Amino acid sequence: MKPIKKPISQKNKAIIAMLISAFSFSIMGIAVKLAVDIPVYEKVFFRNFVTLFFAYRIVRKNNVPIFGTAEGRPYLIGRCISGVLGIITMFYALSKIDVATATTIQKLSQFWVLIFAAIFLKEKIKPKQYLYLVFALVGVIIVSKPSAPDILIPTLICFSSSIFAGIAYTFLSKLKNYEHPSTVVFFFSLFSTVVMFIPMMINFKWFTLYEFILLVLMGVGGLGGQVFITNAYHYAEASEVSIYAYANIVFSAGLSLMIWGTLPDAWSLVGIVIIISASYLNYKYVKNGMDKESVSN
Repeated sequence: MKPIKKPISQKNKAIIAMLISAFSFSIMGIAVKLAVDIPVYEKVFFRNFVTLFFAYRIVRKNNVPIFGTAEGRPYLIGRCISGVLGIITMFYALSKIDVATATTIQKLSQFWVLIFAAIFLKEKIKPKQYLYLVFALVGVIIVSKPSAPDILIPTLICFSSSIFAGIAYTFLSKLKNYEHPSTVVFFFSLFSTVVMFIPMMINFKWFTLYEFILLVLMGVGGLGGQVFITNAYHYAEASEVSIYAYANIVFSAGLSLMIWGTLPDAWSLVGIVIIISASYLNYKYVKNGMDKESVSN
């Protein structure tokens, strides 16, 4: 008699999707770092242009509205604007600082999700969470090395990327009530491809075969990351699974070590540990609060 296989829970599906997303984004980040001679706008364009064709096939396969619903479209546009700004600033930062450090700073987005959810979705923030945010910001200051201008500016730009990502993820959390995940992915890919076309053409650079492969990897990595993170937030609450996105740091550090044989310096590692610790404390705080609430209900 064959054992009966239990179906995978929604939360476990979300965790698996988040881990695949983290690895995919790591591949994208490494490709961005390797394509040193390609302008930022061109990288962003091709990252989404490659994604666009796959995203279109997925949305047609799922037989869902390509351009979303009337109710969800304002949130789609908000997600697109903040998402594009987040990618531009992140790609610039990746060209100046190491991948693991940039990835860690960008993960501050979970704190901005809390703040923007409180502002726009009327969710409450507890005093302890403000403390964890301050703790994380101390980590950013250490990583940014204020006495080193060549690191400070890219770090601040990467920091702004985390804010834009936080806004985008807040919209994503709202969109699960209106749109299918594949619609969200396609709409973003189309929007960012169209918006990036003119800036790309102003400073266009012809690429080599090697650079073309890197551009394709950016697109494939971006597609995988975007599809799976959208599905993760669709399967479970962001507060339950967002911590697993930090696997991106481990993947990025491992790939960087394999390719360049380097890791972040000592001060950067201290800052990274502080940021991750603050994020974990915030995650546990939110998780314990949700568990207590479910028990009381």
